[in-house]
Amino acid sequence: EARLTALLERGIVDVLATDETNMGAVLRIVEFILSGHTGLHAKLMGEYKMEEERVNEYPLYKKAEEDHYIFRTKSGTWMVASKRAHVDRSAGFIATQGPAPLPTSEGVTWQYWDGSKWVPDDAISAIDVKA
Repeated sequence: EARLTALLERGIVDVLATDETNMGAVLRIVEFILSGHTGLHAKLMGEYKMEEERVNEYPLYKKAEEDHYIFRTKSGTWMVASKRAHVDRSAGFIATQGPAPLPTSEGVTWQYWDGSKWVPDDAISAIDVKA
């Protein structure tokens, strides 16, 4: 509980929801850096900040000064879209390989779309700016 309080005070996370017994909290990351991909979609790498808008009940993140977004799909994966219209269609070019509570969660692995299939990319990572 002390660690959660410290994170709240530093603005790193806040409580989005608690369970019925008030035992668990869903954390949010306010700002993070997506990095590592140097190929086809390298322009999508960079610093993303949380928007007020929610998509599928989770925060929507926008790249600073560009129309690129990271959002959580209905299936629980995080996806990087090159424009806002793609978010509405649940389309993107970079995504986590499986569901994750946050794009910065430990053990998250990423993949990119090469035009015909999803390709794993172990170089991609999302790192909390304030961690």
